Amino acid sequence: MSRIVIIGAGIVGSSLAALLSENKKHEVHVIEKNQKIAEGVTSRNSGVIHSGLYYAQDSLKAQLCIEGQKLLYEWCEKYKVPHQKTGKLIIACEQVEEERLYQIRENALRSGVDKDNLAFLEGPKIQKNYPFLKAKYALFVKESGIVDPHKYCYSFYSKALSNETDFHFLCKVQEIEKKNHYTVKTNRGELECDFILNAAGLYADEIAQLVGIHKYKIYPWRGDYFKINLPYKVDKLVYPAIKKNAQGLGVHLTLDLQGSTFLGPDVEFSSSKDDFRAREDKKEIFFLGASRMFEDIKPTMLSYETCGIRPKLRSPTDTEEKDFVISEDIPGFINLVGLESPGLTAAIAIARFVKQKYFHLL
Repeated sequence: MSRIVIIGAGIVGSSLAALLSENKKHEVHVIEKNQKIAEGVTSRNSGVIHSGLYYAQDSLKAQLCIEGQKLLYEWCEKYKVPHQKTGKLIIACEQVEEERLYQIRENALRSGVDKDNLAFLEGPKIQKNYPFLKAKYALFVKESGIVDPHKYCYSFYSKALSNETDFHFLCKVQEIEKKNHYTVKTNRGELECDFILNAAGLYADEIAQLVGIHKYKIYPWRGDYFKINLPYKVDKLVYPAIKKNAQGLGVHLTLDLQGSTFLGPDVEFSSSKDDFRAREDKKEIFFLGASRMFEDIKPTMLSYETCGIRPKLRSPTDTEEKDFVISEDIPGFINLVGLESPGLTAAIAIARFVKQKYFHLL
C-alpha cells in the first residue's frame, strides 16, 4: 500500500482526497495548517459555477472547467449539496461592445462549450425580460450557476472520511526531505509517504520550494465584494463584456443561495497573501461599474462585504492569463499551482485528471 500526503484542505485538496481514497491501495493523509477545511482561498469564493467561456483553447482551465461543471452538477445532485443553475448574462451596454460578445462566444465554442449553452439576446427581448438592465445586447449562458462553496467542500471531506482518509489540522509543513521516501516535517511531527500532492493554494510556490522547485511564483490578486440591495429582483448572474486578456471580469453581479446580490470580486494586485482589510474606498468604483449596467441604483444601496485573494501565476506585468499548472516536477511530487478561478468549478475534474494521469486509475 502506498501513502499519499495532500497538502491543503481547500476545495482542490479535499476533492483529491475524496477521489484518491476510493482506491484501497492508497492510504491518504491531508495536512492543513488551519483548524478545519476550506479556511483559505475556498472560504472567500463567490460560489459561481463557471462555463469555460474565456480560457484559451486546449488549456487545462478550459478543459477542466467544462468537464468540471458537468461533474459538479452531478455530484451536487447525488450528495444534496445546495446549488442553483441560474444562468449568466454577459451584457454589452454600448453597440461597440457587441463584437466582444461574439468573440467570447467564438472562444467558448473553440474551447468545447456546447453551442446550446449559449444564446444571443437583443434589445427588445432584454427590455421585456430584464427591464432593469442598461443592455443593448447580451449573451445568455444557460448552464452557469451558483453553489455553496463550504458545503461543496464539506461533501468531499465527508466522502474522504468515509474512505478512511486522515486529516491533520493545525498542522503546518516546515520541511520536506526526499530519500527513499518523502518525509514531511510539521509542527505536529513527521509523516513519511510515497507521494505528495501540493494543493496549498496561495502558498503552493513556497511548498514547492521546500523540495528545491523554484520555477513557480504565486502573485496574490485581491478581489473585493460589496453587497447591493437592489430595488428589484435579479435571479441571474450579470457580467460586463470585458476585453480579451483583461486582468479580471470587471464589476459584475453575483448571487447567493439566499437571494442576496453582490458586486465583485474585482481584481487588484496585492503585495501580501494575507491582506484582508476592508476597502470601503472602492465603493465609488463599484457603484460606477454597477450603474453602467443597472437602472435606478444609488450609492446608499452598496455596503462593503469582504474580500478574497486569488493565487495567480500572472504577474502585474504579464499581458495574458496563465494556465493551471498540474505537474509531477520530481518523481512522486505533484504540484497543483495557480489553481485560481475556475478551480472550484473544475475541482472534481482536477482530481480525476490527477487520478488518471499520475495514479492510472479511472
